[in-house]
Amino acid sequence: MPKSKRRGRSKNKSGFFGVKKRTNGNKYEATISIGNSKLKYLGSSYDTAKLAAKAYDKEAIRLRKPLSKLNYPKKAPVGYTPMQQALRSTNTVGYRGVSKNRKNFMASISIGGKQTQRYGFDTAKEAAIDYDRAVLKANQSTSLLNFPDMVHNLDVEPKRKKEKVRSSNTIGYKGVSKIKRNGKFLAQICIGKNKRIGQFDTAIAAALAYDQAAIKAGRKSHTLNFPEDQKKQEKQKKQKKQVKEKRQKKQKKTKKKELLTIQEYNEMLQIWNDME
Repeated sequence: MPKSKRRGRSKNKSGFFGVKKRTNGNKYEATISIGNSKLKYLGSSYDTAKLAAKAYDKEAIRLRKPLSKLNYPKKAPVGYTPMQQALRSTNTVGYRGVSKNRKNFMASISIGGKQTQRYGFDTAKEAAIDYDRAVLKANQSTSLLNFPDMVHNLDVEPKRKKEKVRSSNTIGYKGVSKIKRNGKFLAQICIGKNKRIGQFDTAIAAALAYDQAAIKAGRKSHTLNFPEDQKKQEKQKKQKKQVKEKRQKKQKKTKKKELLTIQEYNEMLQIWNDME
């Protein structure tokens, strides 16, 4: 079976994009979709599925399909640039993966069925760049990028302004509001939709609960109420890990010292024999 077959990426039993076996013989046919509904016929007399897959790829490259939609992406021409996928008609922002979130902008991307969202961007372009970085980190198709020619250093996280608490928030903590009827403080977080975390006796306790929920949701430290506490926790975890590794190394060295070499063992036997 060819290594380049894309299992799990195509519903076709042949294992290739745009290829299927004819019902009335041993030949294979190739077809390719153009736009949303139009299907182009590429022939039905290929002796093997591999030949039909190559015919599909030839047409797919001409149409500048994404590399993820090729049967043999490694055989694409040098410098091949897929055509950028068009934005949905419902997209009013003008960038892929970007939406308006009150006065700011939000970047959201789906990776492996899990939706990840980043908030607090001052401009749509900043959110679009953050979305592009997420696409590249997840190794998704470059045809999904907003800025395909932009170069990113994925090892360095861009600096962002600390998210300001909205002026309407009189408590002073993100995700925290006061309940008038009982005087307690409510913590809630928006993950796709508003989620209630719980009620607390103090605003600080509610703010800490919000931070814990935000960390679990994959939010960055600058979106927390107490980002310094998060940094301290990470530092402490790192220090504990280093201490544990040093202890394990020391234990291994001690075990090695407890074992006698052959020469030491023979010398000890000689002493015992002389004593007898």
